[in-house]
Amino acid sequence: HVRRGDLKENDFRATKDEYYFKLAERIRQQLPTADMHLWSSTKNIEAFADKPLWKSSDFDGFRDRGLQVHLDDDDLLEPWAHLARAHIFVMSQSSFSYVPAALNPNC
Repeated sequence: HVRRGDLKENDFRATKDEYYFKLAERIRQQLPTADMHLWSSTKNIEAFADKPLWKSSDFDGFRDRGLQVHLDDDDLLEPWAHLARAHIFVMSQSSFSYVPAALNPNC
């Protein structure tokens, strides 16, 4: 999970893409055929729903590195189900990530 939707680009809680790119590269070195997914959001919080801070193209660097990008899921149970079963779970500074991390028996 990469926290984005509610954060401005320069917010300290928005971990830089390069951090995730390096981790993805290290994972690929060890597991070249790993099926890698990223969940995030371009949508801002409800109070500012008409002022998105991110766009889909902001995630092109992840796509370029072979990650399947999932944005703005209508049902939050789907990303949680995937994250709770991941064999390798990379998460951002986010309470959204905490629940599936705590439930994940693989991590």
